[in-house]
Amino acid sequence: MKNLYRSIKKNTLNFLSVSLILNLLTANSYASTHGVQIAYGSGDPDHLKGYRVAIQQFWPWIGFATSRLNITGYWDLSYANWYASPPLAYQPRAIRIFALSPLVRLQSREAWLLFAQTYLELGIGASLLSHNHFGHRNLGGQFAFQDLMGLGLRWQLNQTTKATLSYHYLHYSNASLFPPNQGIDVKHLFTLGYEF
Repeated sequence: MKNLYRSIKKNTLNFLSVSLILNLLTANSYASTHGVQIAYGSGDPDHLKGYRVAIQQFWPWIGFATSRLNITGYWDLSYANWYASPPLAYQPRAIRIFALSPLVRLQSREAWLLFAQTYLELGIGASLLSHNHFGHRNLGGQFAFQDLMGLGLRWQLNQTTKATLSYHYLHYSNASLFPPNQGIDVKHLFTLGYEF
């Protein structure tokens, strides 16, 4: 199972690397836009709950712009604050995480579900943790990869602004670079976003 996880992570990193290279080498008439997000989530360990705020810089290209599905992406810079409930003695009650990640988004060109474009997105980035322990888990170190997978709806508000509603799974772990690697799982992350 561990080898499968590493293989998936390696292939995903290769895909994201190619996407980043395309981002640097390709430019067309699609101007970069920015975004902000606020999210609430829950998961493991120890009845984790908390929030995440992020800003985005969208890449200045859209792949397959005239087909039914487009590919685009963005840089995501985030701050998260997760709480364990109840707190454990001699362990921090909260952990703060800063992360930077590229995300690739596969989205419908047309609004078709609830008058919105639908999308799937995936990203792997780097994160810095305020502690190497959280709840019952030993995270091994203060560096971790941030894996983010989700789906969402994107509404066009006017010619330049959009609103998004999305659901994500968020995972932090260090891929056994610093054992033990027990990780953090935010299984339910609900996000509101605004793109401009």
